[in-house]
Amino acid sequence: MITVLAAKSGRTAGAAVQMSGRWLLTCAHVVNEALGLPLESVAEPADAWVDVAFAALPGTGRRRARVRHWIPRRAAEPGALGWLADLAVLELRDDPPSGARPPAWRNMVAGQHLVAWYGTGQEYSYAKVDVGSCDGPLGYLDGTLAGAALGPGYSGGPLCLPDGTAVGLVVAHLPAPAGPFSPGDVIRRGIAIPWQAVRAELAAAGVPDRVMSALTAAPPAPYGHLVARMAQPLAVLLGDPVLRADRAGQLAELHGLDRPRDGSAPAYQELAAFLLRHPRGTADFAEIHAPTLTTRAGRAALDELVGLAHGEGAALLLSAGEHHELLEHLGGRCDADRTLLPRATQGALPYARLPAVLRASRLPSGALDEAVRALESFGGDSARVPYDTPRVPALLRVVEYVAALHTNGADLPALRAWNDRVARRLGIPGAALAERRQDAAEWAARQREGHQRTVVVELDRREGDPDHHFRCALWRTRADGTPARVETGPDRALPAAVIARLVRQAADGGEGDTALVEVWVDDAQLQLPVDEWDGADPGDGLAAPLGEEHHVVLRCKAVRRNASALARRWADRALAEPLVVDGRATDPKSAIVRLKQDRDCGRVVIHGPRGHRDTVLRACLVLGVPVVLWDRNADGYDHAPRLDPVGPAGPLDGLHERVRRFRVDAYADPAKYPARPALVWEDPERQLPDGLWLADPEGTEA
Repeated sequence: MITVLAAKSGRTAGAAVQMSGRWLLTCAHVVNEALGLPLESVAEPADAWVDVAFAALPGTGRRRARVRHWIPRRAAEPGALGWLADLAVLELRDDPPSGARPPAWRNMVAGQHLVAWYGTGQEYSYAKVDVGSCDGPLGYLDGTLAGAALGPGYSGGPLCLPDGTAVGLVVAHLPAPAGPFSPGDVIRRGIAIPWQAVRAELAAAGVPDRVMSALTAAPPAPYGHLVARMAQPLAVLLGDPVLRADRAGQLAELHGLDRPRDGSAPAYQELAAFLLRHPRGTADFAEIHAPTLTTRAGRAALDELVGLAHGEGAALLLSAGEHHELLEHLGGRCDADRTLLPRATQGALPYARLPAVLRASRLPSGALDEAVRALESFGGDSARVPYDTPRVPALLRVVEYVAALHTNGADLPALRAWNDRVARRLGIPGAALAERRQDAAEWAARQREGHQRTVVVELDRREGDPDHHFRCALWRTRADGTPARVETGPDRALPAAVIARLVRQAADGGEGDTALVEVWVDDAQLQLPVDEWDGADPGDGLAAPLGEEHHVVLRCKAVRRNASALARRWADRALAEPLVVDGRATDPKSAIVRLKQDRDCGRVVIHGPRGHRDTVLRACLVLGVPVVLWDRNADGYDHAPRLDPVGPAGPLDGLHERVRRFRVDAYADPAKYPARPALVWEDPERQLPDGLWLADPEGTEA
């Protein structure tokens, strides 16, 4: 137990737990409390230090710790209850006391009997709780009616099993309602972040591998009470000693062991312990036994067995054979198209916080097994299933999305047959898998149409930021059109190349898949050559300007101020003739008059020197013109022909692609194609998404 102290008063703000070495884990709102900030603040406390004390080691004094990873509370997916995260990772300035030892960790499951302590760690402050539910990012705890209850000062501390293994962090409690007590009132209800959710958040936040790998996992055996609990469904499934001996022999051979020569049957507890010692043992048994089931009782017993092992994190989803076969199916495809698995995963699980290996646009070489194992650790895909049937694992949904992207593949039937077999083994109805298959087909069809994804980039600068550096916020639209915030790291000004790589990772979708990249800027930044920013990874050896791969357009907040004019001009943008400012028939002054007269004009092409262009551009923004095209490099009206290959007055629906193709030519041969087209494209139906954070979720901080 580690005490987190308030900076001003020196009193207990909450608790923390040692991860490894100098690294500590607590709740974000505990750090806010220690710094005197509002508990619900999501802004990262840059360069913040807090005082901590190792409560279990008296006499070791206070130590200073710095906030290194900030994972504040944020909204869950639309319609879901609760929230996600509320975590902070601290790093001690000095080494911890010699007696400090991090706990071992295990997944939280319903029914566990746990103990928490107040932040100061006094032995008498223990509060006993039971896990009522933890099927998601939060766990709900019920305290006993004797002894202490969870309350202020417990947050950030570990929840421990009787053997000292930690299974999560205390994060909040629900206070009793005001007024007289009623038997129907909820009392002593606490909220926790389960270890499985903590682990996923830390990995997604980029906590260094050396820290993650040092986290001690509780040994998979003997699992004490779990062995006895798993013995019960095994007794239903293998009551016949002959059958039990045969199944045990098959499992032994699968794991490179010899069958017992005397043909004896193991005890149920012995067989359960064997399954728990081998991460794929439970799935191996289910794969062998599921085809022989003929009764509902047998199916229910097998589901119970698998659920117990999975709930404790003691079993992987796939059997050894299923795992090997899936890698065979995916290996060649993922080698040929490194974007395939990340694309399919992001499409199949748009609301999930994915591990780093699947958040990137391309799967790193040799990382397929790591990615599959990460997907195995996910629970159900959150979509509906028939009543009283198992949830569809996220991995099976992702496989359907991979298959949907390769409808012409020769091995497509084999991949879908693999999915069907695993689903049957898990007891998943065919209708549930068919629904995921239909979802995948519809998603893949959208991928083949127009802009499958839109990436929104907001660029900003603050006083003191280095030249040519910008603060960047990113969103990527999901298949349903809702925006998803993309992680860009701490709030600081970044150079153009770093921003370009972030945009490219968010926008990249593979061969033939061109994203729309909308860059939101202020009036003064409309001349930024964002389309020329190089998004290539270091060491690629080949430049990758954003405008080569994707349709890069500008959006400006100023044009939206005249909302009614913008909506009217947008509606008629393809019908009205474009206004071309060429310095002959139309100069800046007459162009502005024309725009005021022609209230339906939705497209303007601006030629001429920079000063004239800026004058007309400002007028276009004020008057609500949604589509404006100009050449950033033009010095005069005589440079107008440089834009001719773009077809400035051609069909509007192909303008994005004509600009992109011209940019490819221009980057390859700047002397032959000196123009640098800039395109404002302001669709009034598309808004800049708000930050997707939930302020003050219901519940009282502990």
